[in-house]
Amino acid sequence: MTPIASPDRSGDTEDQDSSHLARPGPVAGAALHGARLSAGVSQAVLAAAAGVSEDTIRSWEDGTSPLASVPLPQVESLEAALGDSGADPRLIADLSAAAWCDLLIAAIIGNEDASCLLADQLTSSDEFGEMLAWCLAGRVPFRHRAYAARGSLLTDSILAERVIKALAAVHPRLAAACRLAF
Repeated sequence: MTPIASPDRSGDTEDQDSSHLARPGPVAGAALHGARLSAGVSQAVLAAAAGVSEDTIRSWEDGTSPLASVPLPQVESLEAALGDSGADPRLIADLSAAAWCDLLIAAIIGNEDASCLLADQLTSSDEFGEMLAWCLAGRVPFRHRAYAARGSLLTDSILAERVIKALAAVHPRLAAACRLAF
């Protein structure tokens, strides 16, 4: 799920409509990165503690491999490794909401029906709204500010606006929280 519209056809609206995220897991990746930094451990140390390779941790953090596609036992092992390493528990707890944001954004951008994803209880949590606002509008949650660069995680403003419009039809509160200032 890594193709993006080619630059030479960027004016083609059909190509833009079929665009996908270049990084399918940017929200969970940023949340994981912050949690690891809050523990003060390297990717290699976290990888060893979680029983995965350093390349796996790197791909989760940079969003090229979405944490949302990782089997639950492996995510639980990662969360336990972060907790044992001394990571901020609030940042560890954000991983689920962040992974759900990645799923929702990928579904909307892929022109899929996201209503079942939005029906989940998690989408009414403050953490989910904060993770989504970080991704779409660049509002980094306070607890992540020491570990994150400023700005939106989804850097394509056209795609971000498309996600917000799709949200507005089903979840106006979330859309309002994520509204970009153009």
